[in-house]
Amino acid sequence: MKQTAFYIGLTLIAISFFACVVSFYLLVFGIPTFLVGAILIFLSKQNIKTKLLTTLIPLILYLPSTFLFLYAYNYSTPKTILIPKNFEGNLRVVYEENCGRNYDKTDGIKTLTFPDNGILVLNEDFDRHVNYNYYLVDELGNRTKISQILDFKDRIQKRPCVLVGGSGTIGQTIEANSTNQEEKGITFSDFYIYNKDTIDRNDFKSQQKFDSLTTAIVNQCKQK
Repeated sequence: MKQTAFYIGLTLIAISFFACVVSFYLLVFGIPTFLVGAILIFLSKQNIKTKLLTTLIPLILYLPSTFLFLYAYNYSTPKTILIPKNFEGNLRVVYEENCGRNYDKTDGIKTLTFPDNGILVLNEDFDRHVNYNYYLVDELGNRTKISQILDFKDRIQKRPCVLVGGSGTIGQTIEANSTNQEEKGITFSDFYIYNKDTIDRNDFKSQQKFDSLTTAIVNQCKQK
């Protein structure tokens, strides 16, 4: 009977471990399940060393296992972003627009080539991954790789550089040539390019102006 308790406890610990690694939301169920499993193991006839190893190893491995799982889940092949050499300020990718373009391909790598206005309209699903290589491109097509910064404070010291911005949905536009005039939001993600003497313009009016420009460009795209 006590040997059976050990295997049941081991099974409960294994289930709770994998469930909690896969989703933080399952912790509320995983922790009680783990505790029940640990109690059953300590009630079994196994020696104390086996009992301790069986219960402590999952606890030790939880954080590194969760990190590795999230890394593998969120990993994507890096895409290439091409930016006009002298561009400064906001870049915006608009997704899921039928009138937009598809990713370019450079040596088999998906490539986003930005126009001079910094707003690229794509007929592609929203990309939740942030895995890019960034290049400034001159008139002859020569590329200069620039780095991505994580801290806003590094923008002056490390420029030219890229800071990943937010994403979301703005406005409501009416689908062109639609019989039912269905309303559809504009899905986007932003980047900010610090290049030479870039001036920060993150105030509400500047953002509102950029959103209006985005809406105008998307609506113009729909008319083509």
